[in-house]
Amino acid sequence: MKTYKTSNLICLLSFLLFSAGIFAQGTVTGTVTDNNNLPILGATVQQQGTSNGVVTDDNGMYSIQAANGDILIFSYIGFGRKKAEVTGPTLNIQLKEDVSLLNEVVVSSTRKPVRKLQATTAINTIGTQELNILKPESFTEAIQNTPGVTIDETQGRKGGFNIRGFPGGSSYTTTLIDGLPISGTQGLTGGTQEFYGIDPSIQNIEVVRGAAATLFGRAAAAGAINIISKTGGTEHKGSFSLTKYSNNSRQGHQFEDEVDFRTDFNFNGPLTEKIRYNIGGYLLEDSGVKEQFEKDRGAQIRANFDWLITETSSIRVYGSTFNNQFQNITDAPWDLENGKILDGWHPANTFFNDAGNLTQAFGEVGVRNAFFDTSAAIDANTGNALRDNPGRNKEKARGTTVGIDFNIDLGNGWFWNERFRYNDFKYLDINEFNFSTFYDVNTTVSRFNGQADNQNRDLITEHRISKQIKGANTEHNISGGVYYSTAERDRLGLNFIYGSSVTFRNPTVGPNGFTRGSFSNPNLPSTSYVSNTSSNRSETSTAIFIGDEMVFNEKLSVNVSFRYDWLKTRFNNDPEEIRSTGINYDPGTFEENELKFKDLSYSIGANYLLGKSSAIYGNFVRAFSLPGSINLTTILPEDNEVVNNLEIGYRAGLGDLTLDFTLFNTTIDNRTATIFDGDLGEWVEQPAGANKVFGGEFSAVYTPKAIKGLLFRGAVTLSSSEYDTFLVPLSSGTDPDNIYGLNLVTTENGLQAFDIGGLKAQNRPSTIYNLNIGYGTDRWGADFGGITYSGAYADVLNLVELPTLSEYNLGAYYTFPMGKNELKVSMRIKNLFDGANARQLVVGGQDGDASLRELQANPDGIGRISSAVFQNPKRVLFTLGYTF
Repeated sequence: MKTYKTSNLICLLSFLLFSAGIFAQGTVTGTVTDNNNLPILGATVQQQGTSNGVVTDDNGMYSIQAANGDILIFSYIGFGRKKAEVTGPTLNIQLKEDVSLLNEVVVSSTRKPVRKLQATTAINTIGTQELNILKPESFTEAIQNTPGVTIDETQGRKGGFNIRGFPGGSSYTTTLIDGLPISGTQGLTGGTQEFYGIDPSIQNIEVVRGAAATLFGRAAAAGAINIISKTGGTEHKGSFSLTKYSNNSRQGHQFEDEVDFRTDFNFNGPLTEKIRYNIGGYLLEDSGVKEQFEKDRGAQIRANFDWLITETSSIRVYGSTFNNQFQNITDAPWDLENGKILDGWHPANTFFNDAGNLTQAFGEVGVRNAFFDTSAAIDANTGNALRDNPGRNKEKARGTTVGIDFNIDLGNGWFWNERFRYNDFKYLDINEFNFSTFYDVNTTVSRFNGQADNQNRDLITEHRISKQIKGANTEHNISGGVYYSTAERDRLGLNFIYGSSVTFRNPTVGPNGFTRGSFSNPNLPSTSYVSNTSSNRSETSTAIFIGDEMVFNEKLSVNVSFRYDWLKTRFNNDPEEIRSTGINYDPGTFEENELKFKDLSYSIGANYLLGKSSAIYGNFVRAFSLPGSINLTTILPEDNEVVNNLEIGYRAGLGDLTLDFTLFNTTIDNRTATIFDGDLGEWVEQPAGANKVFGGEFSAVYTPKAIKGLLFRGAVTLSSSEYDTFLVPLSSGTDPDNIYGLNLVTTENGLQAFDIGGLKAQNRPSTIYNLNIGYGTDRWGADFGGITYSGAYADVLNLVELPTLSEYNLGAYYTFPMGKNELKVSMRIKNLFDGANARQLVVGGQDGDASLRELQANPDGIGRISSAVFQNPKRVLFTLGYTF
């Protein structure tokens, strides 16, 4: 009998196999066992002072290049670390159980793998086992239990996230695939939805909060999400699962009672002794968590092949192909008077065109003509003005990705790393929302439909050289290099505005089909317009970086790094350069805009070991961020937006309890605000002021030795994301004598504005609770957990507070052993208590003080409605999985 510990980090730890190590003089072999002398699969064996490391095989055996006198460090999650000196060709080690999670190896905290205990910034890992339990439908949902992270599922499988209350969301974070930014276009580095859906080829996801800008790029002031792919092992293994979703389409819907399902697969193992493979993906057909015009559907395959040249050198070739369609979930009416969803509506309902009216056409609101270029888009096949069905609200992405990574040991402590990735994909992005901020049940509301046909092509490269130096009491890992990416993006934007009734959706099918509450036709002019965001965009980004990761006396770790970025972007709206098929249009006037941007970021971090299982850490980063909206008419401000972030923390393993406590303080200067300009017909950037964020995170994990398999994990984040000397213009029609105590000032140009300094940033909760309770054995297990957000405001003037939002899930599984294979049956209930509160409440309006005018006119909200995007309603997932 063998001990097979949880494999959620085995493939990640095998990354050490490919990490550069130092020149060695011999081969050391041995076996790593547990308390019962049973072999441990996937234990890490690392040469002290280097990145030279391997992992044990199924028999607990290892083989590593080392010389007499070298120190080897043995570790595995759930066991204490152990050091041993090499005195000959054989070295056997027994590890003792230690439930502390601080021995977990992470690769996103620095540029070389380190124990979480020694990381200089806050970092959390979501591993394979947790992903299998959570059954997330997006990367956003996968990281929902990370302290300090706020997730937003308002876009379904396209959810967004925010780290530590930063006001701009994804513009301050970057997403990486195996350490390389996911896109060469700066505006896309914060998300993943245009590229991939989440699939079983993922080994784990690491969430770094804090000092990541100098390591991972210009868009990482708040942190980074690193998605780490599996690596094939020494045996052929695989998995296949089929998930059936409960159908949330209500009576009379076109998808009512249809079967919603998803299949996932993964295969990995050796092709030869030196070449490993990993292939995974999914097939999806799902009517969605809410009623939609179309389904979520798609297919995806990702694969990587690793050639293990030596113990310390490797080459990876990888690629993916995908064709996904994910719905953009629209809003529903919110009863302001009673603080709940409007009577007759359900959280599964949204504004969309029902099956009974799929062919009905709508046009542009006449009074909105000044908002857009008045040149019609023409269907090249018919010669008619291009029409769009207003019920369409989705993102459809189709494309491929290919890449290659080199990790080469040059000897004598020198290492060379080369990374290349090429992306080519098309995607159709249709977003639909309410233009009417406040209305009543008899209103025909104006709704906006923005459609963009995009094609992206980009090449991303990173060239890095590093040198490891080991002294008597010091270690250095000095690295430097160049990042370069070139990207081209074609975008054709089409805008439509139409009317819709607010009548609730009658769950009974009428004589003419399911049409109650569908879009009405207010007889508006039948014209459509090309958006000013239509453009051909080319972007070149270059950065140089250098850093040193130091260790002194095996106790003090210090990381220092510098990075300088240059960005050049060129826009034009020449139809000949925008590669769109089947559409002819004339932009009316030709426009071109070239922007150049450059700035410095730097960071310093330190970690000091207080004992074998406790440490204090801290870091400071100076970073920057580009404006949130860059297009044909953008003018970059004189001063770049600068982010300064300070973080200090303490982490410790105290017997069965693991603790992590962090304080953070952030200032964001020279901020700009994205405002809709009616004369230009687009979103523009204007100087606005500054923000500050301060707070703390406390997390604890309790895994009692007395009850193996039991886990309690909880976290609380308290933060205040505030505006600081931030100006919001006073709109005409707002009574300046009745402004609820807000601070009204006169600007330099004589206009009146609100100084909202001291008020909280919109949609940023002041308190976040995370909770998870789980119990598992070899045969069965169950878990309960979720999140609670409170203290967020729906508008920048802090006049309308969002309700407390709680979402908790329940899951259970049972495993049937089948020799070395197993069959697992599991069930998961998402949003167990069927919460129906608003995640977003649209009350601010385009001018920022629409909510104030509404309160002035109707303080109690009698008979008034606004738009909200609600929690996803309760859903049940049944999964049958086979692992071999």
